[in-house]
Amino acid sequence: MADIPLRIRARVRHEPDRSYAVLVEGPEGEVLVAVTRSTREVHRVAREGAARLFGVPTERVAGEYVDVVIPQPPYGRDGQWVRIVSTGESTDPEDSADLGAAGEAHWFGHEGAWFVTVAGSGTALHPSEHFDFAPVLTDEEVAELRSYLARSARRPT
Repeated sequence: MADIPLRIRARVRHEPDRSYAVLVEGPEGEVLVAVTRSTREVHRVAREGAARLFGVPTERVAGEYVDVVIPQPPYGRDGQWVRIVSTGESTDPEDSADLGAAGEAHWFGHEGAWFVTVAGSGTALHPSEHFDFAPVLTDEEVAELRSYLARSARRPT
């Protein structure tokens, strides 16, 4: 049984099919432990992979000591417009309220997700797999989004 470091380092590599390869720093260096299609699964996959690499039960790898770095995906850029096309596995009506809506996305690296502002709804955090990064927007959607963003940028005096 290997010694477990105080902090375990893991990182995500964005794959061309928009899945997430999870790599964990183990006793022999960085190792690909799994691939997932959900950012929700990344931390669990990293923790389980670390346990396998160090030859310990999963419970011995405390989740709060697994640091996962998720870089900005190559298919998205700050300030770009996106369309919300999925709520993942959520059935919460609040999550589905913006389904199909256009928004402006900004990468939030600390969370490994996007802050997306949708006209009328405000800003929420979403994982990459919930978006169409090349949406076709109507003139009405563009006008509404630009107007909402301009109003949101103004500060009260």
